[in-house]
Amino acid sequence: MRERGFTLVELVVVLAIIGTLLAIGSMQFSSMQRKSLIEAQTRKIYNTLTDVRVQAMYTKTPRIVLLSTSQLQIYSSATTAGANPISVVPLTFPIVMSSGANRVWYDARGMQVVSDRSICIEPGGVALNPGYIDSVVVTTARTYMGKRQTGGACVPASIDQK
Repeated sequence: MRERGFTLVELVVVLAIIGTLLAIGSMQFSSMQRKSLIEAQTRKIYNTLTDVRVQAMYTKTPRIVLLSTSQLQIYSSATTAGANPISVVPLTFPIVMSSGANRVWYDARGMQVVSDRSICIEPGGVALNPGYIDSVVVTTARTYMGKRQTGGACVPASIDQK
């Protein structure tokens, strides 16, 4: 009489193969999730700055966005001294700005008042990251997203527009 079923060796081999495939898949999933979060934060910064610019034009009042490593603070006037922000946008990953660029200031026409600014995301304090987009550049009349060149500083000249 012949018995049906699998031997113990066959079951162990199948479980080892499944375990290996799951380990490889989870490593790839973690990397893709990190990339997605970096790109989502870049889009959040871009959308916030674009919205503030539109608000400045619509209300015909200056707006300021103060940048820190962990948040964006939005003010509804040209001065931030002693004023409370009208909105605070928390950030998941730390950001760095081009030198001296801790604020983005839009006048009543929606034009940036000071020189060009760039904002780069640096997860873990490292300039290299897997995101397709990881930077926002704000010029006098325009805002765009891009990818920082490998080894480049966080300045508009080192960011490729996407």
